[in-house]
Amino acid sequence: MRRVPAGAAGFIAGRAARFFRGAKPVPLAGLVRDSRRSGGFSWSPTTGRPPARGYMVATTGRTAQFPESILDDPDVAARAIDRYLRDNRDVFENRKNIYLGCWIEDGKMWLEPSMNLPRRKTAIKLARETDQIAIYDVKSRDYIGTGGAGGFLEEA
Repeated sequence: MRRVPAGAAGFIAGRAARFFRGAKPVPLAGLVRDSRRSGGFSWSPTTGRPPARGYMVATTGRTAQFPESILDDPDVAARAIDRYLRDNRDVFENRKNIYLGCWIEDGKMWLEPSMNLPRRKTAIKLARETDQIAIYDVKSRDYIGTGGAGGFLEEA
């Protein structure tokens, strides 16, 4: 039997393993805890890992926001992420190129599915088609502006 870490990490990892076949329990407490400092994270509920390379493009229509203060309590943040993953299971399940994207901006924690694409040109084209402000280059850790207004928002 696999050992699932305690606290926020265990909560998210346990849920991910239960909802997504093949997912490996991984400690996400560090990601949640460090989100303010790092500005966010990308994590795959299917593989249990962050992206190693490529370009991240938001998937429109599934964006949720929470007050940034949710990060003050990693267990509360974990429950919100868990609920978000359950509500959007159809987007994430068994899709290795779809990641949970989280970023902190304007006093809010934002969550959305993000697609990892290997080619910059393809990622920019998709982002422009879906009205995204920018894409994220995983290797360089830089944002690349795409001229959009930000797509669609779903209140959480």
